[in-house]
Amino acid sequence: MRAFAVLLPLALLATPPVQAQAEKDDTACREGRTALEAGESARAIELLETCLASADLEPDREVSVYAGLGAAFLAEQRFEDALNAYNFAFAIAETQQAEVIEPTLWRNRGIARAELDQLDGALDDLLRASREMPDDVMTHLTLGFVYQDLDRPANAVVAYDRVVRLEPEWTGAWINRSSALLDAGMTSDAVEDARRAVELEPDSGTTLNMLCWTLIKDGRARTALPLCEQAVALEPESGAIVHSHASALEALGRMDEARPLYRRAWQLSPDDPEISADYERTHNP
Repeated sequence: MRAFAVLLPLALLATPPVQAQAEKDDTACREGRTALEAGESARAIELLETCLASADLEPDREVSVYAGLGAAFLAEQRFEDALNAYNFAFAIAETQQAEVIEPTLWRNRGIARAELDQLDGALDDLLRASREMPDDVMTHLTLGFVYQDLDRPANAVVAYDRVVRLEPEWTGAWINRSSALLDAGMTSDAVEDARRAVELEPDSGTTLNMLCWTLIKDGRARTALPLCEQAVALEPESGAIVHSHASALEALGRMDEARPLYRRAWQLSPDDPEISADYERTHNP
């Protein structure tokens, strides 16, 4: 269930080290790198594009600048532009015999491809990155997302296993593996992962909702309901959380209470396919 996917900050999107160049950097190139390192992605885009247009760069240096530009576009969620920048970086490396030494390029292009639903290409890039960076959390996390989107939940569980081992104190690791376990039909294991997330963050609407949802799927709606109610109290504007509350009420035979909540969930998250399907089912039978 992709709605439960929890992303790490895009600050983890490292860029390759700048290659040495004989001539002094153009000001835009230098300031673009500084802006990117400071998390000022919009300014970095402007400066790095100026750098590419105005500076005479050696191929290795040009690859590095395009890689930085791609990372800035990712941070701005401009995924098509990010993919174009990474494709340029790889094309230059291929045609000019420049060296792509930083495996984050494979990972970051994989992220851009995943966001654009180019799942097969994303999988190729991410698997390459995982071989070269076996302990990179973002790589394995995105692999899990891609496997779930490809309806390969068992592979997603394996990817999230790695995330859990690398970041056991991060609730997102447990929530995402719980989601994949649900997809794989392993509901009791999904409940245990969700319970662990709640132990780590007991006052989070997100963790409480995951435990609520897994309990509903495990046939324990009565146990789930108070958790759903707590989650709604913490995050009343979350369509996913309101939907879980409605599902618990319906499972307990309280459809008169559930129906308006299904409508509310749909109003909050009209693009979620499961929420939309339940709204249609309960309002337009």
